[in-house]
Amino acid sequence: RNDGQIKLRGFRIELGEVEAGLRSIDGVQAAAAALRPSPRGGDQLVGYVVSEPGPSPRPELLGAALGDRVPGYMVPTAWVFMSSLPQTANGKLDRKALPDPDIKATVTALNTAPATPTERNMAEIWESVLGIKDISTSQTLFSLGADSLTVFRIAARMIDAEFNLEARHLLQYPSIARMAAFADSRNDDDAGRPAKPSLKSYRRGAQRGL
Repeated sequence: RNDGQIKLRGFRIELGEVEAGLRSIDGVQAAAAALRPSPRGGDQLVGYVVSEPGPSPRPELLGAALGDRVPGYMVPTAWVFMSSLPQTANGKLDRKALPDPDIKATVTALNTAPATPTERNMAEIWESVLGIKDISTSQTLFSLGADSLTVFRIAARMIDAEFNLEARHLLQYPSIARMAAFADSRNDDDAGRPAKPSLKSYRRGAQRGL
């Protein structure tokens, strides 16, 4: 069994990659990651950070910086700041001794309403698939509890809505704000290119004979 590898909501996560990404962020002296129970039920990925001297980095800024280094499903949704990381007798990280986070340590996204046509259209899709109303554009799919199947369902709906986006883009830009900004930035680049076929085109054998 590999203690450095976990599976969360259908995604396989290498904890070492999360930790390396955290250590590369300014202000982080040491870091660890572990799977811990979530107050909402199920499990959550928790980030443990030993800060360099000075004020501790803000959790939302840590999450944003880490999201530029690893896929969105590898970004912790709760954080614990420590003076040092627990170690085993031979000097290695003792993951089992890492504490559970306080509820207050869970990252809470700013409640930002959709502000552009692209954000509003995407929000309708996300809310329909996830069954959640009034999703903030700053919340990530993974903080909302989305699993790998949900990601593909949202991607399929966005293709059906003629967004030129794929599931891999959702993993790269897992919030509505980031996804919409990416989609809008591609509009000029994709102008003149043949459009990808809609899922509707494949229904009832519409593509047979091509």
